[in-house]
Amino acid sequence: MTGVLINPPADRLGVDNAILWGRGRRQYHVREFAGPLSIKAVARGTAEWRVGKARFEVDANSYLLLNHGQQYSITVDAPEPVETFCVFFAKGFVEDAWRSVIAGDESLLDQPARETHVGFYQRLRPRDANISGVLDRMRAAVCGQSTEEVEALLYPLALGLAGLREDVIREIGRTPASKASTRDELHRRVHRAKQSLDESFTGDVTLEDIAREAYLSPFHFHRAFTAVFRETPHAYRTRRRLEMAARLLAETERPVIDICLQTGFESPATFSTLFRKRYGLAPRAFREFARSNKNSHVFYARMLP
Repeated sequence: MTGVLINPPADRLGVDNAILWGRGRRQYHVREFAGPLSIKAVARGTAEWRVGKARFEVDANSYLLLNHGQQYSITVDAPEPVETFCVFFAKGFVEDAWRSVIAGDESLLDQPARETHVGFYQRLRPRDANISGVLDRMRAAVCGQSTEEVEALLYPLALGLAGLREDVIREIGRTPASKASTRDELHRRVHRAKQSLDESFTGDVTLEDIAREAYLSPFHFHRAFTAVFRETPHAYRTRRRLEMAARLLAETERPVIDICLQTGFESPATFSTLFRKRYGLAPRAFREFARSNKNSHVFYARMLP
């Protein structure tokens, strides 16, 4: 069985499967590191990854995949402790999982060690059962020093990543265009615009601003975004704002009105109504419930409808 190293030296990343578990950090920075295929996740607070000109703010409601050899920087700068939990895969491990999904049994028997390339869109991904759920179990196993369970969870995690590759194929299939080349290009542009939206979802940006990032008209962009991601750009931005508000309510002492304004809501009444609709509790009641919950730093991410 493949072993897993916990917080090893940087030169072991990509050689072995490994986990970098950062706990209690308020300030931390690594600049321009080129690592192996990895999952960037945060259990408490937020951390920022920069890839080229793109900026990704990761919290308990999201995670980020970075490809092998991709150069990136990470910054933690927060008033409250931040807990990061990042999984680095040995070269070929996830590739083998992907090949086991797409190749037939005969091919796997004849060429069990055939090299296969696998890559992912570098985008902020919402919390899900396949990846985030396994990461939660893996983190709990690391906390309990259950080495065998940590190793066993690597396999469903890698298969979950293989499933994400299939999701991309389905996304492209939902892109509203008749020609395959047009679907590929439209899918790429919509993803670029979504990345821009991820970087500014609390700001005062318009649909026209985001559509311009995709070099599409507002109506064309709205239709393509909704088809690919199965929610409108407005619904996506509102959901991201509410998820950020939930995290701040659970993890900080900031006043509700400050959180309302910080997350881009101009009206406290609108914020309270939307928050209650999504989480079933008013913001103050949600905070009280979060504080009484044993796992308040992650429980709200599991309350998503």
